[in-house]
Amino acid sequence: MRLVGSIIIFFLLCFHGNAQEKIVVLKNVNIVDVVEGSIHKGQDVVMKGGIIQAIGKDVGTGIAGEVKDLTGMYVMPGLIDAHVHIANDPKETQDDRAKHLEYFLRHGITSIRDAAGDARVLRELKEGVQRGKYEGSDIYYAAFMAGPAYFEGNDREKSMVEGWSEPYAPWMQCIRPDSDLDKAMEEAKEWGCTGVKIYGGFDREALLPIVRKAKEHGLQVWGHATLFPAKPWDVADAGVQVISHAYMLEWEGVSEELSGNIFENYEKFYDKIDHEKMSVERFLQAVKQKGLIFDPTLFLCMENKMEWAARFVKRANQIGVKICAGTDYINDLNRPFPFLFDELDLYVEKCGFYPMEAIFTVTKVAAEALGIGDKVGTVEVGKQADLLILPENPYDDIKALRKIQMIIKQGRIL
Repeated sequence: MRLVGSIIIFFLLCFHGNAQEKIVVLKNVNIVDVVEGSIHKGQDVVMKGGIIQAIGKDVGTGIAGEVKDLTGMYVMPGLIDAHVHIANDPKETQDDRAKHLEYFLRHGITSIRDAAGDARVLRELKEGVQRGKYEGSDIYYAAFMAGPAYFEGNDREKSMVEGWSEPYAPWMQCIRPDSDLDKAMEEAKEWGCTGVKIYGGFDREALLPIVRKAKEHGLQVWGHATLFPAKPWDVADAGVQVISHAYMLEWEGVSEELSGNIFENYEKFYDKIDHEKMSVERFLQAVKQKGLIFDPTLFLCMENKMEWAARFVKRANQIGVKICAGTDYINDLNRPFPFLFDELDLYVEKCGFYPMEAIFTVTKVAAEALGIGDKVGTVEVGKQADLLILPENPYDDIKALRKIQMIIKQGRIL
């Protein structure tokens, strides 16, 4: 029966579709299953046209193509950094930015989510990767959206529209009570945005129509954990799909109502927050109940001496909140590894994650956060062949991710 199955797969691969597409077979590998949390030993993986066509014992036997005998090696999905910003420095050239993409890919990060930047830059980079002009991670990016109060005394995002004739742009929008939300979403999509990132200036009631319209237009909804005046529970209750930054949960510790002005809130309330005693349980339970995703950017918190944030992440994982790994950190191309690896180390060492749970955050859950869970994030038939080959089981030790032996991007061995 096994031989018959191999023959059927052989004919399907050779005679269905474009016969010129290269076939690659990985022999005798151990599959890191991030759906079941298990290891499937002694499997073959057959790829064609950048897609996984077959997985199973001996399914690659007799198939003509490039065969890699990887007996005893481990195959897992490519990593995903679910929170980066690579287009916010107008002084960088596209070649400079492309170096970041290459750096990501060289360390097994096959996809990234840019949580709002200059879409003119991001679209060109994304298309450059797709055309082969740049060797790097696939890019998914958001349109920046905020209310008028967010922009009061705050010009940190001006670089995103440098050279644009208007103060705002389709990828950086000021949403007012009378804004045409359908138009806002359509313009974002025209510039290649796959999501919207909500930054601030909204209460819960103002959030609801924005979230609804974004979803109607097929856009992912990402946002900060506090949106001033909306507190973390308000953001979760409004259904924002991916909620960023453990350190922003601190505003749950303020009993008074917040204003729309970020700086005013810091002046009035920040010294009153007791980070060691405050609870974020109501927020976390709402995130779990609604099936939302928490994007803690814990490395960023720890670098800024916010060690208390680890307690929130630990509790989130304990109660089964879905967590995606992201850094929100600028690359240092001279570092031996991207900051994403530090993020995962912190989950294990400071928050009590099993290595398996940490790996979920950077594969399956991260793909869901990007809205591409049907495309990448797991090793399954029909998925894009973005794969990493490791000599050791990463479920035993998270630091095994630093020992990548081979990277496969869309079925091509790099």
